[in-house]
Amino acid sequence: MSWPPYLLKIRIENEDNSFPIWLPLFIIGPIMLILLLAVLIILLPFVLLSLIFTWQLGWWRPVFLFFPALFRIIAQLPGLKVDVGSHSGRVYIAFI
Repeated sequence: MSWPPYLLKIRIENEDNSFPIWLPLFIIGPIMLILLLAVLIILLPFVLLSLIFTWQLGWWRPVFLFFPALFRIIAQLPGLKVDVGSHSGRVYIAFI
C-alpha cells in the first residue's frame, strides 16, 4: 500500500544565496482536507442538480471517478524530485 508524502522539501538557489523550505504535509494535509470538505458541502446541491440533469447522458461518471484517481496520484508522489536550473539560479523540489 502506498502512503501519501509527509514532507515537501524546496530549495531555492541563486547567485547570492540559497535557502531551503521544509513543509510538513502531514500537518497541512488534514487542514486542506477540512477545507476541501467544506467546499464540497457547499457545492453538493449543484453537483446533485448536475447529476440529475446529466444522468441519462453518462456525464456523471467523471464526477465519481475523479476522487479515486486524485488519491492514487497523491499516493504516488513520494520519491518525486524536480530540479530546474538556469544560469542565474536553481529550484529543487522533493516529496519525501
